[in-house]
Amino acid sequence: MAEKKSTSYSFDRPFTNFVHKNIAVPQIYKALGWEEVNLPAEEKERIDIHDSIDYTMRDKSGNIKTVQERFRDNYYSTKYNDVTFRYRRDNNPHADRQQSEFFKIKAEFFLYGITNGSKFNFEKEVSGFSKHCLFLVKPLLQKIESGNIIIKESIHKSYTQGGKLFIPHNFNKDGSSSFIAFDIPSLNRLWPGEIIILQKGFYQ
Repeated sequence: MAEKKSTSYSFDRPFTNFVHKNIAVPQIYKALGWEEVNLPAEEKERIDIHDSIDYTMRDKSGNIKTVQERFRDNYYSTKYNDVTFRYRRDNNPHADRQQSEFFKIKAEFFLYGITNGSKFNFEKEVSGFSKHCLFLVKPLLQKIESGNIIIKESIHKSYTQGGKLFIPHNFNKDGSSSFIAFDIPSLNRLWPGEIIILQKGFYQ
């Protein structure tokens, strides 16, 4: 397997936009009967920054669905079975920016997808997801609040014990931020039908 390369937000953005438009929309959202709501640019930016909402959708009944997305390339396909949330940026000099995505997310749904090609040549290689998972955010956070999911800094991999899911709190190598990781098959085994709406490739 090729070594993972470091990239920046500005580098990743075209890949993310391509996957949303060419894979997520036709293969996931259209299959669900969801259509994107065109919001004013200022409102779209506001809810992205403050509420971690990437897209606002409308279903066939006219109900609004808000979605956060994260897409990764095929490097992660066989290596990981979890979805990550950005957690803290303790080295940020602005105290109000030290809490990351996990603490502010108000999106109802989270779409996590691993593509079938590399983000370094995505326009030629990427045509679909090798793995994807659409899940509800609120029930996931409620499992943490109730103590059924426990965040631990002393572990590097999720495990279950006594009907609870223990998840790692890890730090990026550059020290810029930390993240927590939820094992998707474990979420399904412990709480089938409560969190995960649809998935492919993470479990049978």
